[in-house]
Amino acid sequence: MVTGKTMATEAGANSQRHRGGRPTLPKARRRSKSVTVRFSKIDYETLRVRCRRANRRLSEYIRESALQSEVVMPHTTENASLYRELAGMANNLNQLARLSHQTSLYHTSRRVDEALEKVLAIINEYRQEKEGNG
Repeated sequence: MVTGKTMATEAGANSQRHRGGRPTLPKARRRSKSVTVRFSKIDYETLRVRCRRANRRLSEYIRESALQSEVVMPHTTENASLYRELAGMANNLNQLARLSHQTSLYHTSRRVDEALEKVLAIINEYRQEKEGNG
């Protein structure tokens, strides 16, 4: 004969042993934050085609794309001035090259060397800035 107390303890033990369903994720891995993004019809259809090709759901595809891609940082005003200066020097080098073809290289070699040193200094400055930000 089974008493009420015995039945209750068996039911409690049973519910602990036979827990069904998906295991719970740790709090750090749970997806509790949502982001709303709007797309044009064309962009949305492009996403859907890419999802089908990748055999992913739309949410999976967008999540993976956002987390695995590298964002290119916009150019800073400092970089823009360096780019302008470098472009100007490149233009000067082209003019010097044209001049060296018209005259002898001997007359323009000193000016070419000076311009080249300036260009190399800017390139090195840019590389150091990239390494500092990267």
